[in-house]
Amino acid sequence: MSNYIYTRGYTVAELEALLVRVKVEREKYLQSASDSGSSYSRIALSEIEKKFNGIMDALELLAPEKYPKTNRRISLSGVVGGVIQ
Repeated sequence: MSNYIYTRGYTVAELEALLVRVKVEREKYLQSASDSGSSYSRIALSEIEKKFNGIMDALELLAPEKYPKTNRRISLSGVVGGVIQ
């Protein structure tokens, strides 16, 4: 599945605010998640990763001087773009 698309309809300031919220969401999830590895856990984590990566894609496009493009993406599940890490 692809990342969420945030390149239209958002300002850089709005994207930065969203990024802060997604980071908080990720931290809350990681603190409360168990090591059970359930399907729900993997799906929830995957959704957080897609949000984060989509916001970063948009920031790299809209503010390349502040957010230079990189090939790095978060992957807490061990899978990025269909390739097992």
